[in-house]
Amino acid sequence: MTAIAEQAQASIGTLYDYFPDKPALALTLITQYAHEAEEHWAKLLQFPSARGKAMIADTFIEGILEFVRERPAYLPLLGAPIAYARTKAAREPLRRTIAAALQNLKPSLSADGAFLYAQVIVEIIKGMLSVYRLAMGKDRENVVSEFKKVMRLYLTDTLG
Repeated sequence: MTAIAEQAQASIGTLYDYFPDKPALALTLITQYAHEAEEHWAKLLQFPSARGKAMIADTFIEGILEFVRERPAYLPLLGAPIAYARTKAAREPLRRTIAAALQNLKPSLSADGAFLYAQVIVEIIKGMLSVYRLAMGKDRENVVSEFKKVMRLYLTDTLG
């Protein structure tokens, strides 16, 4: 907590006024990141048809990596031993954003189908982050490359 207070340029007492312990601080950060992620994806997927079907797979992978690079605490928090689960209602807006982008790319896609595909895309991204978090250096590049292949194959099959 002392290092966190120093990094935040706040006193340790002030930090403890708001967060009784590290898990409370971690939960607050994760919650904040979840809201920021929704905004990030909404901007990124605003004009999916302009990117085309071939580029949207890379957009998903590069998009999350951009998000992670801008938030250095994000990856360590994913591996933190804290109990955090968003409700179904809290998870839905992000999936709806992705589903809308998919429907924009393939208008014949049903809302239910697009939502299912969005859920799978989110799980692919989560899987990549789990492997990426544990990798170092060149191995991270290889992880990204492999998950881009997975996402491209999935979206090619899904969007035709």
